[in-house]
Amino acid sequence: MGAWLAVAARVVLGVVFLRMGLAKVEDPVAFLKLVREYELVPDALPWLLNSVAIVVPWLEVWLGALLILGVAVRGVSLTLLAMLIVFTGAIAVRGLALAEAGSQPFCDVAFDCGCGSGVVAVCAKLPENVGLMVLAGIGVATREGRACLRFAWRRV
Repeated sequence: MGAWLAVAARVVLGVVFLRMGLAKVEDPVAFLKLVREYELVPDALPWLLNSVAIVVPWLEVWLGALLILGVAVRGVSLTLLAMLIVFTGAIAVRGLALAEAGSQPFCDVAFDCGCGSGVVAVCAKLPENVGLMVLAGIGVATREGRACLRFAWRRV
């Protein structure tokens, strides 16, 4: 794998998560409502629901910034990969539930997934997330230090 391919994968993934996180930070109440719709966190635990709605966007911003800067690339990529697996599973399950409830084909289902990009079709979002998982996997697999802040400090 080319060194610059690894850098490009890291930066693209970082920019995507930075953008998605900032979109959620701009309207935390809307993101809280979307988190509630997934029913992954019980309504009986409002403190946990609020914590998820507050922490996830800022975590995405922080991890995206770290990737762009090239700090802790493998650890950040692994964390994002784990998050993407959970997010993708939740989107697929919600899409299936909406398709069943509306008696419509799975690929006709579109909803605001909470990704910061508004309403998206499930059959477009799932491959997009798989692509992001591939980028995260490249970050986990590579030991490339090119364009990383960590290695820039060593040269000073």
